[in-house]
Amino acid sequence: MPNTGTEKENSCAHCHKPLFGRTDKRFCNDTCRNTFNRQKTENQKLQASANLPEIFRIIKRNYEILKENCPQVLDHDENMLVNAKEFLKTGFSPKFFTSVHITSYGEIWYCCFELGFRIGEDYAFIRHFPEQAIV
Repeated sequence: MPNTGTEKENSCAHCHKPLFGRTDKRFCNDTCRNTFNRQKTENQKLQASANLPEIFRIIKRNYEILKENCPQVLDHDENMLVNAKEFLKTGFSPKFFTSVHITSYGEIWYCCFELGFRIGEDYAFIRHFPEQAIV
């Protein structure tokens, strides 16, 4: 019988042993299928976690910038107002935060731990949300 180049299609995706039976079969047994899928999932987790140290560094830097711009604890519903352009020039990255808080008025605040922020066209608002830091 001539070689049609289908040996790769007819071998187990995990152990590469020849397969018999259905033509669309990918694994020789359940053990190979489970092992293959576990390794695939583990590799995906490792790839995702490669960025975590950098993300944590950015969130920590954002928190430090918020603390610098709002050094004292404010009363409930009291905001610290800073120039938005100057605030963003400090290296603050608004895409990275730890939680979202929606006030009873429907305002959406992004929080780095207990410090929330909203950035408008002209001003950035900073507010304390102590309940956001509670696990």
